Amino acid sequence: MHKLNVFNTTRYASSIRAELRASHAGETGAVWIYRGILLVNRFKRDSDIQTFAKHHLATEKEHLLQFENLIHRFRGSALLFFWMFAGFMMGALSMLLGKNWVYYTIYKVESFVDVHYRQQINALSKLEFCDKVDILKMMQACNVDEQAHRDEALSAINGEPNLAMRVWGNLVGTGSHCAVVVAKLL
Repeated sequence: MHKLNVFNTTRYASSIRAELRASHAGETGAVWIYRGILLVNRFKRDSDIQTFAKHHLATEKEHLLQFENLIHRFRGSALLFFWMFAGFMMGALSMLLGKNWVYYTIYKVESFVDVHYRQQINALSKLEFCDKVDILKMMQACNVDEQAHRDEALSAINGEPNLAMRVWGNLVGTGSHCAVVVAKLL
């Protein structure tokens, strides 16, 4: 975990605040994806999913905490409850549909997150702001974790995704993109 100067009350420029707000909303949604998976898994009792989701949930909670330590410098999303609900429903629905759906959902989410973090890191590296180096290191470390989640989910998928899963995966990717756009604004 990277130590940032959480006592510095400097607010960032609007473009930086928008990026941090989107990441905070995304990490919030990720926490709730795993909570949805774990709730449904109480009934399904799949030990592999239990281990997978608990491990990833712990990582996502740590990511969220890092962004919450900076929230005094940016406004969180006004739609935070919606991101929680959407994440929870995505996790719960994928778990209701089965283990492969969970892994495919996580693979698609994390594939999007990897690209998004890399775009953010690239854009923010061109700007000057307080704690820039530490924030970029934090985002890079978060992205390494997200890449590991993506790769773990991909390796756990059994067989090729069927048409319904591929349609779902496209919805997950499109929804993730739309969520970033909205979270940057609201």
